[in-house]
This record gives sequence, structure tokens and C-alpha cells, in this order.
Amino acid sequence: MTASSIPAAGGGGYARDLESKTVAPERGDYYLTPDGEMAQAPGRWLADPETLARLGVRAGEPVEGADFIALMDGRHPGTGRWLRPEGAGGGRGGGIDVTFSAPKSVSTVWALGDPWQREQIEAAHARAVESTVRYLREQVPVVRRRYDGQVVEEHAKDVIAAEYRHTTARGVSGARAPDPLLHSHVVISGAVRGGRADRRGRFSADLPVSSRAGRVLPLRAR
Repeated sequence: MTASSIPAAGGGGYARDLESKTVAPERGDYYLTPDGEMAQAPGRWLADPETLARLGVRAGEPVEGADFIALMDGRHPGTGRWLRPEGAGGGRGGGIDVTFSAPKSVSTVWALGDPWQREQIEAAHARAVESTVRYLREQVPVVRRRYDGQVVEEHAKDVIAAEYRHTTARGVSGARAPDPLLHSHVVISGAVRGGRADRRGRFSADLPVSSRAGRVLPLRAR
């Protein structure tokens, strides 16, 4: 499991790239895009229904690309208002991509399995992702703020996160097909403090997340 920062100015573009790889749910997860890449399942929200409702997003449904792009640009999906102040570089969006990768052996079994086996492996992977995000939200002070010159770590009521599950590694030049690699990009665009989306936070990754019991990902609010 790794974590990487998404620059403020590149948040919207990053969201568009993830969305470009998805396919409508009724078509399944295993179609090719017009460019010949493996199409992936639509994203899903990992935030609480109350958080999503405050953002004008419907819980329990696949991620709508426009909503995700708006959040990564730093805007409220429903109203379009800015959720963050303008940064030094002029951007307001960005976030963190926490990538959860299954072991290579699991990805190989998934690739060779029948539909039922794939479904079971995907469900186990989804539970692992949910468990770690829940641990992050409930047990870890993920927001850092500065009060009177001192840095204080605080718990967030919720994190605004969307998961995009992919099933192959990036293509390699000359390869006939990409290697199987079951992994999820969990993109965190913000945190909720005191029952509302934090409008001032700028978040960046400091440490990789290895497991629920291992190191965790602090988010730094500047």
C-alpha cells in the first residue's frame, strides 16, 4: 500500500483520467476502452451518507464523474462554490491517492478464476479497503493544524474518499497484454470536521499506509 500527493492544480485532470477508464455497470468490468486498455468498474464512495448528502451526492450509487471532478477541483458538486481557498500556485483542488494492491499471487488467481471466484476475491479486497479507511477515520488523527505556532493533530469526523478498483498493471511497451494486478485507488479529496466539509484544508501525503495495524496516512491541513 502506498500514498502519493495529487497537486492542487492537477486534481481535476487526475479525476478525469480515472473516470476515463471506467465503464457503465451494466456492461461489466472487463471491456476494452477505445484505446485498447482494460475498462474498469465505476468508482464508489467511501464517505458516510451524511457527508455525501451535504455535498449533494447520492449515497449508495456509483461515483458520478462530474461530482468527483468537482471535488478534486476544490468545488462543491451541488452548488459549484469553492470548498478551499486559493493556494500559492493558484490551485484549489488536489488530494491524496492511497493505492491498495493485492499480492501478485491473488491477482493471478483472480485473472485465472471463473466469475464466482473473481467475485469472491473482489469482495475480500473491498472489505480490506473499507476496513482500513474506517480505521483511518476512527482511530487516527489525520488532520494537522497550526494553532498559535504549534502543530496540533486532530481526528476528522469523516474523510471524503472515492475508490476506483483496477485489475491490471500499467501497460509495458511491447507487451501483448497487461499483467493482472488487482488494486484500488482510494482518492481522498478532503476531510470533515465538526459536521461540515473542511474548506480550508490542503492535504498532502507524508507517510505510506501499510495496513490497519501498521503505519497510517496523516493528512496535513495547511
